[in-house]
Amino acid sequence: MQEKTNSILVSTLLSLYANSLSSTLDGQMVVLEGFYSDNYGKLYGRYFYDEILDKDKSHKITAQFTESLKTKLNSGSYYQFQGFIQKAQSIDNDSRLKVFFRVTKILKHEEKVQIVSKVEYDILRARFDRDFPIIQDILLNKIEREQKPIIDIITGVQSTSHEDYSNQLHDKEYYNIRHHKCNLSSKDAILEFLNSYNFADSDLLVIIRGGGSGLEVFNEIELCKRAIELPIPFVTGLGHDEDKTLLQRVSDKAFSTPTAVGVFLQKVVSSHKERLRLVSNKDLEMERFKKQVESEKLLLTSRIESQKKSYNLVLLIIAILIVIIVVITYTL
Repeated sequence: MQEKTNSILVSTLLSLYANSLSSTLDGQMVVLEGFYSDNYGKLYGRYFYDEILDKDKSHKITAQFTESLKTKLNSGSYYQFQGFIQKAQSIDNDSRLKVFFRVTKILKHEEKVQIVSKVEYDILRARFDRDFPIIQDILLNKIEREQKPIIDIITGVQSTSHEDYSNQLHDKEYYNIRHHKCNLSSKDAILEFLNSYNFADSDLLVIIRGGGSGLEVFNEIELCKRAIELPIPFVTGLGHDEDKTLLQRVSDKAFSTPTAVGVFLQKVVSSHKERLRLVSNKDLEMERFKKQVESEKLLLTSRIESQKKSYNLVLLIIAILIVIIVVITYTL
């Protein structure tokens, strides 16, 4: 006899266990639907610990996947999973029971599901109501005026992302770069920096972080809202190419890795150098042209002077001949 399955949402499941140690779902096989989010973690025992999110992304639960199931999933896609509740052995810091959803089967993959919630849509719309600065032109114009663009770069407290971008930026002397360490897994820490830092003389803010778990903080609405209210352009270089975070989508320019940020900054300098080379070549061409014109002018002047001398000599000879003829005529 086939077991009865109940199709539920993540929010429903969490509410059933919010303030209790047991539920009517204990021991039952259930069907849970939501977006799969790959945390890119390691295999612990027999399972990977990833997440399943509701359509509005406001609720999520840690889910256990075997390696064979994980290989069939795409991060950011919507699925129906069959499985059961697995309880942790301890209570978390908020005095709540830790529950996991152990997936036993993938029932359905839905390709066309609206991934943007209304709250996210409002943030994206607010972003599009703001001007879109052309970052390359902002930096290039300042460099061409022989001024160093001031760039504030935020990296994680123990991150190596600084090296990733820095290794690609060979001409660092063209920028005034100020580095800031921040806990990029904490919404509150990032907000504290954005709210307290004075961006008055800054030209650009860059947030860079490598891949891995904890990137969901960049989907926080409050953080994204504050970012688009900044008085300067901001770009992201987050090592998370699949299912871009909301902060990446509202940024003025989004790079898939910190390394790509360094490549971009170097390209701006290289573009400046190429313009200087072209201008220098034009100046050399103009100088050669001027010299050629002067040379031809001198040659022409010389020819005219020579022709004038020849003409005057001819006139003198003619005058002498006329005098001789006149003298001979009168003597005869």
